[in-house]
Amino acid sequence: MTTMAMNVAMTGQAAPEPLATIVIVNWNGAHLLPPCLDAVAKQDAPFTFETHVVDNASADDSREVLAQRYPWAKLVPSDRNLGFAGGNNLALRGVTTPYAVLLNNDAIPEPDWLARLLAPFAEPGGNRLGAVTGKVVFLPRFLRLTLSTHTFSPGPHDPRELGVRVSSVTVNGREALREVLWEKLTFGAEGPADAPFFWTRGEGELCVPVPEGGPATIGLTWAADTAKQVTLGWAGAGDTTATRTLPVGTEPSTVSFTVDEGAPRVDVINNVGGIVLTDGYGADRGYQQIDTGQFDNPEEVFTACGNGMAMRTELGQALGWFDDDFFLYYEDTDLSWRIRARGYQIRYVPGAVLRHVHSASSVEWSPLFVFHTDRNRLLMLTKDATVRTAVSAVTRYPLTTASIAVRTWRQALRSRSRPAVRPTVLRVRVFASYLRLLPAMLRRRREVGATATERRVSLQSWLVER
Repeated sequence: MTTMAMNVAMTGQAAPEPLATIVIVNWNGAHLLPPCLDAVAKQDAPFTFETHVVDNASADDSREVLAQRYPWAKLVPSDRNLGFAGGNNLALRGVTTPYAVLLNNDAIPEPDWLARLLAPFAEPGGNRLGAVTGKVVFLPRFLRLTLSTHTFSPGPHDPRELGVRVSSVTVNGREALREVLWEKLTFGAEGPADAPFFWTRGEGELCVPVPEGGPATIGLTWAADTAKQVTLGWAGAGDTTATRTLPVGTEPSTVSFTVDEGAPRVDVINNVGGIVLTDGYGADRGYQQIDTGQFDNPEEVFTACGNGMAMRTELGQALGWFDDDFFLYYEDTDLSWRIRARGYQIRYVPGAVLRHVHSASSVEWSPLFVFHTDRNRLLMLTKDATVRTAVSAVTRYPLTTASIAVRTWRQALRSRSRPAVRPTVLRVRVFASYLRLLPAMLRRRREVGATATERRVSLQSWLVER
């Protein structure tokens, strides 16, 4: 309940019309809803708002949690999982407030988040704003670790220079591998979704989530091509620097070390607005950068993040909100592109802060993640980009798939092993699904073009070189 709503209730005055509706999509998130909704209840805003929770046919006790602990949140039930796009649309199509606000069930807003997010619409020039997006940081705070070791090359068909293979990271005995931020050190997750591992480069930085108070004991399970040493370093209390040189062998082994309570913990950025690269890939602006205030100024951005964006309801209705066929991922980038095609701006507001559990609902680089990000990128470009950009991306995809298949079979023949066909099969499924939806996307492309006030070639001036 907002501060205004509490004051109205105490004085017996008639409640003013709500300014915004917060929409939260939930799927099997009974453990995520309490911290999210508790933070929504603590929003300190000079206006009233509604909260709608879409439950995407959860199999856990999400609906019981809502009924018992959060009766003020309106439940919007679905009898099947509609994904992020369809789930949001189920509620958004019934919103009657001037603004609609999207919030992930695994995000925790700061108390002034909503007020700061909506403020730009009432400021000079706010009539040209179609959407506003805030700052999203990862939920925990992190210890910055540097790693350095000798590298090796795995062979002629893998040009990478590899350091060590990490299969587990624990913090005070709790597994934290999926919460570690690896962007500046590794080549991404490898192996099966239920047992991922990471190959490091020779040197770089990783961020490990650690508690605020007290020392933290960090454990690493790793292996390498040969026995060698790995040097880890981190900032200590004051201006000190701590280092540990630890052994790694050819078989997985676990080493541990303790970080004192004075070691600084930092916030790491998840999203401060979005960008689209010239090859059509979307990206989080500022992703995995240490938050040192480099994004503390409001500015116009190309896309808004679906976690923590506010939008004019009237505009959303005119655009048809999200594209239901996207299901999951790139739906916010597609919607932002269409907002801009109508001549509206999108503004980033640094004071509207969310803390986010990254990939709590779908594991990054899982088959689910890869399928929808690959397919939806092609769908988005088909709808929104210039013909040249769209055709280039779409034709490149099957050619790359064929190249991967040939390379996989050649490697299997040389090593006399079974080929890893799953990645190729997944890409074939992606393209088959894209082709199935192509007629609908071409029809929607014509609809976007018929109502656009900005030319596609002009909008693509926002695209960023890789």
